Amino acid sequence: MIRHLVFDIGMVLVDFRWRDLMQELGITGEALEHTARATVQGPYWNEFDRSRISGEEIREMCCALDPAYAPQIRLYFDHIGEICREYPYSYEWLRSYKEKGYGIYLLSNYARLSFESVRPPFSFLSLADGRVISYEVQEIKPEPAIYRVLLEKYSLIPEECVFIDDNSANIDTARSLGMQGIVHRNREETDRALSSLLTL
Repeated sequence: MIRHLVFDIGMVLVDFRWRDLMQELGITGEALEHTARATVQGPYWNEFDRSRISGEEIREMCCALDPAYAPQIRLYFDHIGEICREYPYSYEWLRSYKEKGYGIYLLSNYARLSFESVRPPFSFLSLADGRVISYEVQEIKPEPAIYRVLLEKYSLIPEECVFIDDNSANIDTARSLGMQGIVHRNREETDRALSSLLTL
């Protein structure tokens, strides 16, 4: 029986709008492509989310990948708290399941510098019965360790949990640990999939 719903944050509850942010900062065309390859598409982004290395150090490592675009890379990091924007429905969506008696948990890759810079903080955080964010434990999905932290920290039984994430590799790990999983594409599809699981 499913008792708990575990949500990813990026592209499930918030829009990961990295390209829009670059354009808003005036980083366009060739500069956008170079800045993206050194940051969100680069070799250090997972380590940025893991946060064993400080955000400031990661920024400089990204700059070293493409020194000609270091000003744009630094500007981007200066505004990193704006990289995600909460979807208008997220609070109501989680509340609707919480009111039905399901536990609500968050499991997400998110860098300390990004997460702590969000203003205002995401409204849905107040609905969560628990959360594990990658920077807090210095582990990232799809590696199993971060899932185990969540399960152990809140004494969750994997078979009683559904994990909702936009990345199929992250769902594969959840399933390997005994959880149910839904690859999220939009709220409507996920609600339909959840309805099927929750009525079993």
